[in-house]
Amino acid sequence: MTTVSPVIRPDDRTSPSVFALYHPTLGVHDLEAAREWFNRVFELPDLRWEETLDLDLLQPDYPVNYSFFMFIKDFHFVVLCPELHARGALAGQSRYEGVPDGMIGIGWYTDDAVATFDRLAAFGFPAHDQKGQVITPENVPTSSIAPDILVGFTFPEQAGMRHEFEELGERHREYYSRKADPRLRPGWTRTPVDPGDPLGIVRSSHHTIVTEDVERAKKLYVEAAEGHVLAQSRNGELGAESTFVALGDAVVEFAVPDAGSELEAKVSGGSDYYLGISLEVADLDAAASHLARVGLTPRRPSDGAVTIEPEEAFGMQWRFIRELPY
Repeated sequence: MTTVSPVIRPDDRTSPSVFALYHPTLGVHDLEAAREWFNRVFELPDLRWEETLDLDLLQPDYPVNYSFFMFIKDFHFVVLCPELHARGALAGQSRYEGVPDGMIGIGWYTDDAVATFDRLAAFGFPAHDQKGQVITPENVPTSSIAPDILVGFTFPEQAGMRHEFEELGERHREYYSRKADPRLRPGWTRTPVDPGDPLGIVRSSHHTIVTEDVERAKKLYVEAAEGHVLAQSRNGELGAESTFVALGDAVVEFAVPDAGSELEAKVSGGSDYYLGISLEVADLDAAASHLARVGLTPRRPSDGAVTIEPEEAFGMQWRFIRELPY
C-alpha cells in the first residue's frame, strides 16, 4: 500500500514547490450552525480566523470573524461564510456570491508563490489575487492580509474550480504553527490514534473531486504543480473511474462519473465538483455508532466505508474507511 509522508517541509529542496495541503474550504451560510456541527461530530477545538495569526502584523481593515479553522488529525480545515467574508479590505468580493453550502476550494502551501503562479500560467492555468485581479509577473499576488502573505486562486473557467496557493511569510509561521497548523512545526509527525477521539481517526486518506476532464486535472496537478499519479481504479460507490494524485502531503481523487449518472449531471457543464473527504479510521462500527449518537444518519455504501452524505453535512460528503484505495 502506498502512503504519503506527513513530513511537509523538505529542507533539501531548492526549487519552488507546492509542498503541502494548505486547507480545504467549506462554504456555509450559517457559520454558527456549522461550528456547532463540527464541534459535535469531531469533538475538536476550533479557532476563529483572527486567532490564527498575530493581528499586529496584519492589515487593520482585513475582515475578521468570517470563518473558523479546525485541525483534523493531519490536515487543516476551514469553514467560511461568504457573506461575512466580503467586508473591509474584501468588500465587493463576488467569487462566492450565491453559492450553496458546499466545498468552494482546496488550498496548497507553496515555497514561492510568484514562481508557482508563473508556472501555472505557463501550463494554461492563470490565477487571480484576492481582489480578483489577474496575477502576472508585474502584479505579484500580495494578499489583503499582509504584504508577506502571497495568495491567489485559479479560475474555474480554466481549472474546473478554484485551487488556492499561498506562500506564508516566515515571520507568521511560528505563530500559525502554534495556533492553527502544527504541521508547520519542525519535526512534526502524525500522532497515533487518540483514545479520546470518538471517530478513531488514523489519518486522512484523500479528497474527492468529481470531473469530466481528468486530463485537465492531471495537467494542473501533475504537470504544472509537479504531483504524481499514485493509482487508477474503479470507484464502485460513486460509479466512476478514479485517478489518485499525490501532491505535497495529500492525495486527491479525480473521479470521472459514469455517463447518465447523477454525478455526471453535476459536472456536465465543465465545472468540477469537490464532493468531500475520506478519513481512515480504526473501527468503522465505532465511527458509525458515534455519528448516529450525535444525530446523523451514517450510511454503509460498501463493506469498507461509512459515509455522511452532503444533505447532512453542509453540502459535502464525509467518508470513513478502513483501507486506503491507492
